[in-house]
Parts: sequence; C-alpha cells; structure tokens
Amino acid sequence: MNDVIEMKEPTSAASLQQVATPALLLQMAVQQGADMDKLKQLMDLQERWEANEARKAFREDFAGFRGENIIIPKTKHVDRGRGGSFDQAEYDQVTGRLSPALSRHGFGFRHDQKFGLKRMMIDGVENDVGWVWVTCHLEHRKGHTESLELEGPPGDLSVNTPTQNMQTTASYLKRQSLLAITGTATGGEDDESKMRKSRGSEQQGEGELEAMVEFGRDAAMGGMKALTAWWGGLTAKQRSSLNKDFPSMRAAAQAADRGGNHA
Repeated sequence: MNDVIEMKEPTSAASLQQVATPALLLQMAVQQGADMDKLKQLMDLQERWEANEARKAFREDFAGFRGENIIIPKTKHVDRGRGGSFDQAEYDQVTGRLSPALSRHGFGFRHDQKFGLKRMMIDGVENDVGWVWVTCHLEHRKGHTESLELEGPPGDLSVNTPTQNMQTTASYLKRQSLLAITGTATGGEDDESKMRKSRGSEQQGEGELEAMVEFGRDAAMGGMKALTAWWGGLTAKQRSSLNKDFPSMRAAAQAADRGGNHA
C-alpha cells in the first residue's frame, strides 16, 4: 500500500480551506510518520489557528451583543454633603441587566480583586499606601478571553472599617470595569463628576477647594497613615492646589499619632 496520502484536488475555495486546516495537516503528518520536530511545528500551528478562530468568534458574537444596546439606569442617589451629591448605577443593576444578554451571545464574566499596598511618592517621601486592584475577565464560549484591570485607593468614610473602605472601592472598580470592557453606557450625564470636582478637578471653585481641604483635615484626624492614603489618591493637580494647606494637615496627623487617637 502506498504510504503517501492522496488528496483530491479541491473544487472550490471552501473545500481548499477545509483541506488546509492545521488539524488535517497534523493528522496527515502522524499517518506519514513525521519526526517530532515536524509534529511540534504543526501542533504550534494548530494552537495559533485555534486561537485566531476563537478571537474571530469573540468579535462576531461581541458585535451581536453590542447590537442590543443596553443602557444601565442610575438608581442610587449618593449625598456627600459639602463633597457633592450624584446619582450612580449599582453593581447589581449592571450585572442583572448585562448577564442575560452576554449569556445569549456566548459570554461570561468574572472579577479578580486584590487588596494590598502601593509604593508612592508623597510630598517628596516614599510611602506605602493602601490600594485596591480589580481585574474583569470577559470570557467567550470559544475560549478567547479579554481582561481589563482598574486600580485605586480605598474609600475614606470614617464610619467604615479599613476593610469596608477597601470593599467599597472594589465594588466601584468591578462596576466600572464591567461597563468599560463591554462598552456599556449608564443613563444620563456623568453625575459622579460632581464628586470628582469637589475633590479638585481642573474646574474647581473656591467652595470645592474648601470641601477638599475639609476631607484632608478629616483624614489627618486618623494619623499619618490615614492622611497618606488620602493624599495618595489625589491627582498631581489636586495635590498642587493643596500645597499650602498640606503642612497643617500633616502637623495635625502627627499630633494625632502622638496622642494615640487612631487605630
């Protein structure tokens, strides 16, 4: 029996594509007794081909999902007093509205979260500040996965424990990463920008700067560790606007440390 596998000439481009798949070439190589190097090359080619097919399937089904044009309503009102108020979408609303549509198109998602410390330069001194990392994974039934990582400082509510403040940030990052990786919009204008302005955006007014100073003084009451974590969460522009106020905040934090007024 002839060891060479005879293949009929394909009659169309579709049949040629079917014949030329790496899986079939690998099968032919095994049958013909190809050496291990050749088999390994074909196996690597098969893996790359499958990964590319998975990416194409991901894109095709993602286009179908985006066609549903889901808008998440902002159902929760948050009032931070002088820090501003805003409406926001809640994480359970985001997952509840996205999950059925994602599943219909072959998608699932999950989040990894990590709590730890991040080394930052603050006022010319390196410090370890509390930090939160969240990674959202959007997974397709054909095997392709895309991921997005967001990070940020923990929340600053004095009524919360440090762990609760970490969880507050994690919940926010999970919501935002899922919205971002799926390209999903929330209803209405971005009201949360009001809070960011109160903490020192480019358009902040005197009243907003005063509110931010108040936040800093509150943080200082918890000592240098709390003040450092709050300061590390600000942008360079925000820190610049607070340069003249920070020395007094730092002095208050050091006094709090000496007095043992924080945990």
